[in-house]
Amino acid sequence: MAGTHGIHVHGDVEGSQVVVGDHNVVINAALGSSVSVRSEGPPPTRRRTRPAGRALPDRAPQLLGRDRELAALERWLGQGYPVQVYGPPGTGKSVLLRRYAADAATSGQDVVYLPAAGVPAEDLVQELFHACYEAEDYKPEPARVRRLMGSVRALLVIDDFQGSTAELAELMDAAPGCDVLLATAERHTWDEGRALRLEGLQEEPALALFGEELRRPLRDEEYEAARRLVTAVRGHPLTLVQAAADTTFEVDEDARVTGLANGLSDAASVLLRLLDALSPLPLSAKLLPTLAGGVDKAAITELTSLALIGSSGTGYRTTGRVAHLVAERTGPARDAAKLAPALTAWAAATTATRHDIAAEAPVVCHVLAAAARARDHAAVCALARTTAPALARSLRWGAWHQVLDLGAAAARALGSAADEAYFRQEEEVRKRALGVVALATAGGALAAGGVIGHIAGTAGHGGAAAGKTGFAAAASNPAAITAAVAALVVGGVFAGLATAGDGQPRARPTPSGQVTSLAATGTRPPDPISTAPRTPTRPPSPSRTSPRPPTKATAPPSPTRITSSPPTDSDQGPVRCQLDSEGTLTLGAPAGGEATDDYAWEDFMQCDDERTLTVDKADPGHVAFGVTPTSCPKTAHPGQAIRVSAPCRYTVLFHPPQSAEPGTQYQARVIMRDDWGRLSMTLSVYGTVSAASTAGPSSTAPTP
Repeated sequence: MAGTHGIHVHGDVEGSQVVVGDHNVVINAALGSSVSVRSEGPPPTRRRTRPAGRALPDRAPQLLGRDRELAALERWLGQGYPVQVYGPPGTGKSVLLRRYAADAATSGQDVVYLPAAGVPAEDLVQELFHACYEAEDYKPEPARVRRLMGSVRALLVIDDFQGSTAELAELMDAAPGCDVLLATAERHTWDEGRALRLEGLQEEPALALFGEELRRPLRDEEYEAARRLVTAVRGHPLTLVQAAADTTFEVDEDARVTGLANGLSDAASVLLRLLDALSPLPLSAKLLPTLAGGVDKAAITELTSLALIGSSGTGYRTTGRVAHLVAERTGPARDAAKLAPALTAWAAATTATRHDIAAEAPVVCHVLAAAARARDHAAVCALARTTAPALARSLRWGAWHQVLDLGAAAARALGSAADEAYFRQEEEVRKRALGVVALATAGGALAAGGVIGHIAGTAGHGGAAAGKTGFAAAASNPAAITAAVAALVVGGVFAGLATAGDGQPRARPTPSGQVTSLAATGTRPPDPISTAPRTPTRPPSPSRTSPRPPTKATAPPSPTRITSSPPTDSDQGPVRCQLDSEGTLTLGAPAGGEATDDYAWEDFMQCDDERTLTVDKADPGHVAFGVTPTSCPKTAHPGQAIRVSAPCRYTVLFHPPQSAEPGTQYQARVIMRDDWGRLSMTLSVYGTVSAASTAGPSSTAPTP
């Protein structure tokens, strides 16, 4: 009910107009927005002399032990290849990107820096366009974005990209003239780019980093203890920085976590738990006072000095698994859902502009999702109605879609017909505007001046047309553009480090002080720099696969559906998703090469959480596999145990290490969990290393 939630309409939002493709969209927070076909063509655009937007983060003054990696980036980007730097948190991906970007800017190259944590690819494209062109209230259709951006020669740096391979292809397609450098946790499969896996430092630079963070030279009696620490944590930079900040050579992680937690002040403990609730997103300095109840500079300094939080652009966020463990030891976990009322009040205040709300869109969506999981439907509805108009007006339509989706589900649960009608109408306006954009991209003729808006929309929610792989597919099927932004891929192939949780290595002493090697089928030997085939063009559709050579893997029994009686819930109905064993998939590739295959899970249900699709890290062979969703229908969370009309499609990657012997076999499972964290889908995957053959292009590691 609109009046119930005290909707505040900002003066720079209500009644304002934006242009989306060939359409005018008028934003109306109270009555619903409207869309109509433009008769006068696209608005004028003027290219900026230099890219505007976000300032580059501070350049790292010294980058120890990364000369080879910097040289590889310089060579590959100079040859016209897009480059991704991937690996577990805390290995220094962002530091490496910032250093390279700052050096490029110093040399006179135009640089566009986009922090991507929690940002849909659609919104990254819009931010890129606005950084290069003066057209604040204009969202061009994809074909025009590509034409306009084709003349832009800049270095595009995308830090902490969390989207799918299809979303990456969408982003790359929007910047055909740019050099692209991005950082991800998991390696994305592409045929034309280069991939640099960032691992721990070698002993000499690792010891130098440890000494630098101690702010004094290592004493003779400390040297062997420092070496043991470096060996135990495999040169992991963040762990070394945290150990030095704690002025300890303690190898055992539990002991270090306990010591850090016991030493924190009360204010620092409270702030750490707040930031941990929003992890992995940063909390801006502008929003921090609202959610923290004030700013304690001493607490920020304390946590920063211990490397438990780090500066991220204009805000702060936690650093790795150790910070999370310390937060857990300091007291009860902070629930992000409880932040919704304060966030709603901030967004409704006259001091918060639409630009402020757009900048905090990832935090808004994070808190909304947490409140939805907690079934605080009133809080979800209020926050969604307060922020949706500003996101629409700011052309952050990827986040707008997420907010509308969560708001509509909350309104249905509340039985609020007025709120549900508002969210449905706004979603229909969004789909109509973007759907016509898809028609224009495909060359469809549209009648000028026809009013399409003020729709009372009766289209239901569901997975139809979800997850298309890029705008080319959308052009052939305009309804596809209504799809939700593909779910963020969490987890993945973290190679070269023994990981737990988010990838920060657990430091445990060993009798010899050495890292114990594992069997060939259970490890991926170090391979710091890996490449893909050598044609410097953009990523193709994720459906493209490499030919598969014969394999020796033996398939287990055929798939079976394990049924059980689902419990019921008063709000949601049946909620337990059944466990589905999807059978097996067998792949083969030469050492250092890769092979992919597409798979469709036909029994995808509303209560399955597409965001949890990953390779099970409990399986020893997981290091040789990766998985990427290509078109999984977006569902409400939590959902019912009802089959979705469209399957969940994903691509499985097999990439054995360069040093693997022919005949070596790897085995793992692709898994998905339901909305309550229970295992709901498994697919056994087998990979066999073939002899070098004509089965497809293989990758080799060049010498920088």
